[in-house]
Amino acid sequence: MRISTILLIWLLADPILGTLWELGTMPNGVWRQLWCATRGASDNVPLTLLPYTQPGSSAWRLANWLGRQSAWWRAVFWPQNGEAFITICSLFPAALIVGALLNHAIPILICAQVVLAWLVALWRRKPSSSSSDHPWRVTAAGAWGQFGIPWMIGCAASGESRWLGILLGVCMTFSYMGLLREPIWRPGVLAGQLAAFAIVLGARQLLALSGIAVLLVAEGGLWFTKGLNGNPNTQLLTGVYLLILGIMLTASFAVGLG
Repeated sequence: MRISTILLIWLLADPILGTLWELGTMPNGVWRQLWCATRGASDNVPLTLLPYTQPGSSAWRLANWLGRQSAWWRAVFWPQNGEAFITICSLFPAALIVGALLNHAIPILICAQVVLAWLVALWRRKPSSSSSDHPWRVTAAGAWGQFGIPWMIGCAASGESRWLGILLGVCMTFSYMGLLREPIWRPGVLAGQLAAFAIVLGARQLLALSGIAVLLVAEGGLWFTKGLNGNPNTQLLTGVYLLILGIMLTASFAVGLG
């Protein structure tokens, strides 16, 4: 894979899509405000662009609805999320252009990530609650939006060993879903990595298998000897994340994505 392609993949998956995801799903972010915010009756200001409407008519109700939305947009949404909305409107076309340069299927994946951001904003019960208070569908959508979709973009851009790469991405996304829960869902984290190990085993990459086995043993030592349950400290979590990252990179090179 050429250096320019790797740089484009990184530019798309991390700065661009990462920013789009954060702006769309943060507490009281753009999508949550658009889908879940209430428009009060006090904002019931009819627009003047529909003249001669009779009270109670369809046109009158439409004018009042448009007036309410317009007043809410000016008084509530734009002061709070105007800059974020402009950034999203700028980055989304840029993401589509960069994605189209890499592979014609990538813009579809980008649109799928935006849909997942909408769903996360819509499904969250409280904007500031922890992940343990969210339904599992929020965790799954978050894992795919933050990890799974960027991984699939890398698979589509590389064009090599695509199906093995997709299967590997599904496994590592499952592990990432376990990491998003509070407390961490350790069975899910381990199951995803063991499935990735099985994929590398099927590819008969013995050197990569040895490296993954060493990393899994080291990770197991952190899980079980350091007592990672409840509220693990930052240093131990950082060690686990780095080991999982090492497993992911080793497995990706083993199936030809590097």
